[in-house]
Amino acid sequence: MRSFFRTYLKTLIFFALIGLVGGFFTGIYLLDSYPDDIKAQIIKEIEATVPIEIDINLIMGLTTALQSAFYGFLLGAIGIILGKRVGLWKDERAIKLRPLFVTFIASAVFGLAMILPDIYFFGRFSDAIMESYATKPTIPYILASVTYGAIIEEVMLRLFTLSLVAFVLHLIFEKRRDEVSESILILANVISSLLFAIGHLPATFLILGSSPIIIFRCILLNGLGGLIFGYLYRKYGLRYAMICHGGCHIVSKVIWLLFIPTI
Repeated sequence: MRSFFRTYLKTLIFFALIGLVGGFFTGIYLLDSYPDDIKAQIIKEIEATVPIEIDINLIMGLTTALQSAFYGFLLGAIGIILGKRVGLWKDERAIKLRPLFVTFIASAVFGLAMILPDIYFFGRFSDAIMESYATKPTIPYILASVTYGAIIEEVMLRLFTLSLVAFVLHLIFEKRRDEVSESILILANVISSLLFAIGHLPATFLILGSSPIIIFRCILLNGLGGLIFGYLYRKYGLRYAMICHGGCHIVSKVIWLLFIPTI
């Protein structure tokens, strides 16, 4: 265990630090994104719990920051151990050009897929979807997307969850095999992507409601993203999944900022 932490302590500290930053801005963004009645209820509960007068945004940000840092360190450590067991974790230190090029292409394609279906398809069936674009993305929202979304979500859903699912499936179905088969890794990616999509449902319900089209949209878009990020994790390594996840958010936010008012 000492050898493990000597080798990966810097990586785990990086995950924890990004968790602090990303979690802080995620807490602020989430509070601002909730409907007024939900937001008022949360503020009331916080004020009843905290004995001293502190800014609500600061409380939300700090709470989420500590949780995210904990997730980044603990799940990162477990994920690396599991990832090495199933052959997913890669110890490469340098960024390679070909995987990076593939990652950039995937970022651009899925960045478009994150937002254009809302404009040209899903928005026709739900006013709530188009109303969500009426307000431009805030700085906390953008920072949360490229820190918590790109780093901590990838630690939790790809490094930890995908590796864990692959490890469990291998134990169940491939007891006599030393190495995890490609079919198990693909199935683990599908399952973890579905979990990734389902995990976005609670926040989606609070912001957009819970109609069938909203559920279908959430599962489809987030599930597709999970498959792409999982593929990059399996094929090239976690860093490329993180770069792609962050790049998708950057592309979609740029479109939102610059072009949606003219559509």
